[in-house]
Amino acid sequence: MNLRFWILWLAWVALGVGCSPQPPSVSFSPSRAAIGEEVEARLSGVSAPQARVYVSGVEATVTVREAGWLRFRVPMVAGGPQPVRVVSGGQEAQSTLSVLGQVDPQRVLLRLPLGRSPSLPAGFTLVRRDDLLGCGFALAELGYSGEALGRALEELEAQDPAYKADPESLWSLGGQSGGEAVGAPLAQGRGHRGQGVQVAVLDTGVDAAIPQLAGYDFVEDDPVPQDAFPGGHGTGAAGLVKEVAPDAQIVPVRVCDASGVCRASRVVRGVCWVVANRQGPYGAQPEPGRGYPGGGPEAGPAGRPGPGHPGSGSCGQPGRPGQPGSLPCGLRPAGGGGGGGPRGHPHRLAACPLQHPGGLR
Repeated sequence: MNLRFWILWLAWVALGVGCSPQPPSVSFSPSRAAIGEEVEARLSGVSAPQARVYVSGVEATVTVREAGWLRFRVPMVAGGPQPVRVVSGGQEAQSTLSVLGQVDPQRVLLRLPLGRSPSLPAGFTLVRRDDLLGCGFALAELGYSGEALGRALEELEAQDPAYKADPESLWSLGGQSGGEAVGAPLAQGRGHRGQGVQVAVLDTGVDAAIPQLAGYDFVEDDPVPQDAFPGGHGTGAAGLVKEVAPDAQIVPVRVCDASGVCRASRVVRGVCWVVANRQGPYGAQPEPGRGYPGGGPEAGPAGRPGPGHPGSGSCGQPGRPGQPGSLPCGLRPAGGGGGGGPRGHPHRLAACPLQHPGGLR
């Protein structure tokens, strides 16, 4: 009797789980689309005939309604992932649509394996192709003559699992520079041009074309932090600083390699070096094996800097009179065992208080 009871109970539970109503859902095709492009929404648990669609809070025009699906046109919203709500009566389905913002709809960039020529569907033409050996892939610039850009990108990527396609972004559309976008001309007109401010750029290095103070390369362990990233990255960051604050001085610190990999140990060394040297002459670099480059902070307090480093305290050690009292100590576990760092991060940058703030900003 007991066995029969449990069998019936388990069957009832399985039937209940299988028949329990599922929450409303929606999926999109294509999953990314340009403004004005039509997107098909497949619905579950929502009635299509009465449904209204909102993209980032803006109601979209529904062009086709059928049983279980509808088609809408992407309204004028910002680019990037945008929340979408499909509402019908008391039911609502939510999802995310990637909106193609400021892009050239007639130009597509395709990443593919080195040495490969692209296989292109109708509507695409090859404009240029380069093997980017430093990046480990080939880049093809394609022309596109169609209208449904999002759907065409999916069709292009379906040609090969190794393909990654994106429309070419236009970051300065209309001739507006980065400085203009943040209101730099107004600040400069009021006399705020970065006078007396030194900005340390911890990145892939900075080309000599940009005026700069002496810095350090923690990738090659030498005093020449040249930008080796293909096409440059730190150089562009330093250029943006000069565009916003033309009188500021750049301190280049290379912590990221030619592949764009930024190791935590190099970043910590770079930060520690910047703090240690912010009041002393930047022309004197730490010597490998002494001070920051050779005795990394992650290995414990480093040795004191060698001659030619006035006022530079070692990582976690006091500086000389009139200089920072102590410096960042490196990466340490936060909150003891178990990796319970702040906001779920297993590690944090442990720093010792600075007694004499000022200098580098």
